[in-house]
Amino acid sequence: MNNAMLPEALKPLVAELQEALALEHKFVPNLQLISVSQEGGDITNGIRDGSAHVLRCLKVWYDLPADVLFTAINYMDCFLTKMRVKPKFMACISVACFQLACTVVPGVTVPDATDLVSISQCKCSASDLARMQSIISSKLGIHPDRPPITSATLLRLYHKLFTAVDASGLYSSVVEESSLHQHLEIIACDTSCANFRPSEIALVLICSQMDLGVARLSTPHPMITTLMTFATNLQHLCKITESNFYRCHEAVLCIMQRYHAQVQMPYRQRLVWRLSQRTLQYLRPTDKLTMTLPTIDEHGQLQLPVCAR
Repeated sequence: MNNAMLPEALKPLVAELQEALALEHKFVPNLQLISVSQEGGDITNGIRDGSAHVLRCLKVWYDLPADVLFTAINYMDCFLTKMRVKPKFMACISVACFQLACTVVPGVTVPDATDLVSISQCKCSASDLARMQSIISSKLGIHPDRPPITSATLLRLYHKLFTAVDASGLYSSVVEESSLHQHLEIIACDTSCANFRPSEIALVLICSQMDLGVARLSTPHPMITTLMTFATNLQHLCKITESNFYRCHEAVLCIMQRYHAQVQMPYRQRLVWRLSQRTLQYLRPTDKLTMTLPTIDEHGQLQLPVCAR
């Protein structure tokens, strides 16, 4: 993509994209997790993915921006790349990464540590959480004014570029930004895409959504070729090889197929509440009720008071 040939409206976005691409290699993890582990052994893919989904729930609970989730998952994956961790510490690590992400993402109110420990059920104290944050921050060299380059960062830039290029409005009609971020959250929670570059994941996701949207069109649109050519130019600008694009595309499609299959599947599992004896004592109302009304005699004759006129 030749900068001299670019329209003036695209040059600031392309410059911002090139700046992000120059920094993204610093935030790409290299997870080497196993699928199955002995009891009390190493972190598995399932443990990591479970922790990522807990972070997604915390993001929803505190009504925080998506950048908090992607930053927290990036910190967690980078820490697991550098350190060998036992499963019993995973909950504390993931929640500590979430707390750190809240301090890095601009405009976010940092949740109270005691409240966060209680809601996340990470089985550690607020002081344990603070110590873990200090360890993670030291190992990763986290700076509060330098948020990581995540797939969400690149996704927003790509989305702005495609919207600026498409004068006909075709891209906006077939790709919804809210749907992109929702799918990106699902992808970020899956280990199979953890080691891909953020630029690869974001571009693959947009291309996949465009393919689905274009396939639903009743008639071919003349802007389709322009959008596909622009996607190819972005791929070259980001130095994404065909093999990496294909591997990332396969992984993303597999995750999305599993996700949509689960969404369409009827949920038949009954909800079961497991309460401790202490909690049960507070929730049991029958011990505290007092009868203030006489028992109704269902078989007796109803006696109505006689009212004097």
